[in-house]
Amino acid sequence: MTAFRLTSATVEALRAMSAWFNGIVAAMKTLRDAPQRCPLAEESRQLQAEVRLLLHGKRNRRYKIYFTIHKATGTIRVFHVRHWARKPTGTGDLDDLMDYTAEQDGA
Repeated sequence: MTAFRLTSATVEALRAMSAWFNGIVAAMKTLRDAPQRCPLAEESRQLQAEVRLLLHGKRNRRYKIYFTIHKATGTIRVFHVRHWARKPTGTGDLDDLMDYTAEQDGA
């Protein structure tokens, strides 16, 4: 059996990853109160869907959180989180992600 030894750098990396993940989840939870406060994503026009965009983070550590609001139920579906500096997502990619999350939810 191979032993796994945590170095201080590994422990610090795990802490940073945990803080990042918890921050993203906390940002998503704020959508419960007023999801309409977030602007429509530029991709909404091409997708012919009301895709909204929540920005989370500061400076070089900002992330785009794409989501939709189901009009009848008010359910919020987050379907993509992307670093703001990455190449823009193609509408085909977002459309595929929206379809995939809908399938997973049974919608």
